[in-house]
Amino acid sequence: MEQAAGGCITVREEHLFWLEVLEDHAHFLRDYLSPVETRWWHEAERFIERFRAAIGQAAALPLYDEANSEKMTAFARSVYPLADAYCNLEGHMQHLRLWNLVNLNLTPSYFNGTINENREYLRQLSYLMKGIPAKPLTLTQLLDLWLEDQVGHAVLLQGLLDPVERTLGAEADKYATLFSSYMVKNRAMQGYLRFTPPGFPAEIQFATEVLGTTKAFYDFVQRVVLQYCQAQLLSKATLRFLEHHFPESCYFMRKLAAFIPGSPSFTDCPLTRRPLNHPSSG
Repeated sequence: MEQAAGGCITVREEHLFWLEVLEDHAHFLRDYLSPVETRWWHEAERFIERFRAAIGQAAALPLYDEANSEKMTAFARSVYPLADAYCNLEGHMQHLRLWNLVNLNLTPSYFNGTINENREYLRQLSYLMKGIPAKPLTLTQLLDLWLEDQVGHAVLLQGLLDPVERTLGAEADKYATLFSSYMVKNRAMQGYLRFTPPGFPAEIQFATEVLGTTKAFYDFVQRVVLQYCQAQLLSKATLRFLEHHFPESCYFMRKLAAFIPGSPSFTDCPLTRRPLNHPSSG
């Protein structure tokens, strides 16, 4: 039995993770469109159905088949056009939003994060379609992708809270500030790597700090979700939107931990939202 490198995530798990992420993104696009935008509403709904079907197909894949298995290669080839088409749809929505040509309660920068994630799945699929494991991201590339995601989640959470939830809003803002500062530091780390090989002590210490903050933010969102489920939270959030944070953070922590000697592996951290129907199970 052999698992994929990079956070001990199998090829099947990668597919299930990314397809659920994209299905959630399609839900958010549909939910934040005005009812007058019937064309785009139906387009988003169509992608939700297609992603749901693809998730069912991915769930039926062999648990530990490697990238070069016939079933894995065939599935990667079948799902690439779906992921690519949805990436193009979100890109068009971003364009329309920039020109104020669509009634959509999402900002242009929101789509930067979701499109980046979609493109990472497409990058992996470009390898998997050939039957070879996807080349892992470097540490700085991994941080580039997921720090922006963490900032976005903190900012969006703050915006979803009722204004009277000042204590929770201040805590969400604290995490947004921390993750933003990490993005700046990661750009500096990229510069250091021009003449210094990766894995130097300051880089490992930085990764350790990011991992700790990501776990603390994960725990904070769990508390928020628990309050939501007990009708104690004043907000305009949906449960799907709140729970979307968990699998993405678990994925980030698993991948990040692989760069840190002696770090916990986070293998018990679920990569799909469905097992997290109750926050206490996370």
